[in-house]
Amino acid sequence: MATTVQSAQSTVKAPQPAAAQQPALMARLEKHRKPISYAIGAVAVLAVGAWLFTETGRRKETAAADALDGARSAFESGNLPGASAEFQRVIQSYRGTDAAFQAVLGLNSVRLASGQAQLAADELKKFADSNPPAYYTSGALLLMGGALENLSKFDQAAAAYARAAEAAPEPYRKVEALLDAARAYREAGKTKESLDVLRGIVSKYSADTPGVPEARVRLAEATQGAM
Repeated sequence: MATTVQSAQSTVKAPQPAAAQQPALMARLEKHRKPISYAIGAVAVLAVGAWLFTETGRRKETAAADALDGARSAFESGNLPGASAEFQRVIQSYRGTDAAFQAVLGLNSVRLASGQAQLAADELKKFADSNPPAYYTSGALLLMGGALENLSKFDQAAAAYARAAEAAPEPYRKVEALLDAARAYREAGKTKESLDVLRGIVSKYSADTPGVPEARVRLAEATQGAM
């Protein structure tokens, strides 16, 4: 009978170790409650900060695009002073956006249209050397080549066009720049260099790439079909 009572008591007392752990667990949680709260709060702050950064960036890009459209409209309407002022505003106010990069090209197009070829060439060189995205580097060098041609600096123009071809991300843009380089070399009196560029286009790029058929025609005309 005593054995039965002892067994029953053992059965009742068995859960006590687990129950005894509960106050200790609660004590540990209470001890670390503030650090845990701080960690959760930090994550929340980071999440809100990331959202604000993304939203601010999106709004900035939208505002920059709208301002760029205004500058382009002024340029297309022939209001060169107004276009110049608007392009400069986009560059200064929205630095680092695609619109700002495009505004640099737009501003220097205004300068070319205004007869300021040397200023445009100098500023475009600075911009290209500042390592903007490849698309804008190529565009700047193309414009720079045009400015140098206007100044009858054909050797320098050819070099600018060649750099534009290297920077261009798409094959058809590369071919476009190389065609300009071939023309500039020809204007400089460097027939061999011009023909070498045309031969490079024909041999390197597929026949259906825009600009390649023109290169073939130019090459055939210059060599009287010898290619």
